[in-house]
Amino acid sequence: MSVKKFIPRLFIKDEEAYTDITCTEKFSIENDPAGLAAALENNGADGIIFYDLSGDDISHEKNITLLRKITKEVDIPVIAGGNVKRLEDIKKYLYAGAK
Repeated sequence: MSVKKFIPRLFIKDEEAYTDITCTEKFSIENDPAGLAAALENNGADGIIFYDLSGDDISHEKNITLLRKITKEVDIPVIAGGNVKRLEDIKKYLYAGAK
């Protein structure tokens, strides 16, 4: 028996969630990415992939704060990635609650 999982991707740039990596279309379900993550969990998501598309350190820190809010909001695993330039970035993702 094969098991399929529903794991949506959130492309995060400037604290907003987009449907694609080019950031051309925002999610229309929720304006708040933490609320969007909760809505995805309520609709059967088995996990969430969080792509950080920030361009500088200030927006990177804001996205990590957003990741912390998302991991507190949902009970499903959140897998984080993107904008990893040093080991410290990975440590911040893990401390924020990502897998």
